[in-house]
Amino acid sequence: MKRSSLILVAFFLISFSSSFQPAGAQERSREEKERELRIKEEFDLQKKALVDQKKAAEEQKKAQEAFENTIVIQRKALDKALEEAGDQVEAATKFNEAIRMYRGTGDRSFYFEPFDIRSFSGHSMYGDSERTTWDFSKSIKENSFSRDYSFDVEKSVKTVVMAVNGDCKSGEIRIKIIMPNGKTYSDIVIDEFGNLNWRKSFNISEEENKDKAGEWKFQINASKATGVFKISLQTY
Repeated sequence: MKRSSLILVAFFLISFSSSFQPAGAQERSREEKERELRIKEEFDLQKKALVDQKKAAEEQKKAQEAFENTIVIQRKALDKALEEAGDQVEAATKFNEAIRMYRGTGDRSFYFEPFDIRSFSGHSMYGDSERTTWDFSKSIKENSFSRDYSFDVEKSVKTVVMAVNGDCKSGEIRIKIIMPNGKTYSDIVIDEFGNLNWRKSFNISEEENKDKAGEWKFQINASKATGVFKISLQTY
């Protein structure tokens, strides 16, 4: 009887310990899955960080290339502007020299050679836009005359610059600038009371100065005038 009891106890202990083994195995399996999930999440985060870094590096490279291209374009535009400015300075120097020649010194005697210069540059590239330049210069001696000139400002033009320079020893030179709508933009008088340096500029867009696109007229009237003048107009 005692032996039978011992056998039953041993059987019970073996059965009891066996019943806990699947539960322990399940616990380890769950921990392993959780660890694998954490590893996968960390891997996905690292992968996303690498992708973001690569994308940021590519965007930075594109931005740098765009900046360098902009610098090149601006440098070319600046070189062109400096070249044109040099041409304008040279033209202004010649014009001022003509004024000095005609005004003379001392007893106001002077060397005077009448000239009539008209130039039209056509279209040239200025940065990403086109530039058109029209110049008219004339010297007169004890002369009266009337003459009209016209210049067309295209609708694609963004900026217009006008300038009138002149000096008159006697008489009067009047230059009236007429807008495309027929209104007077400016009425300029050059007389013996001093030399003139007049300059105006304006922008044309969908919102402003749309009426300034079209044909501009320059009405020149000289009355017994001895002097020199220059009209310049630029669009770009």
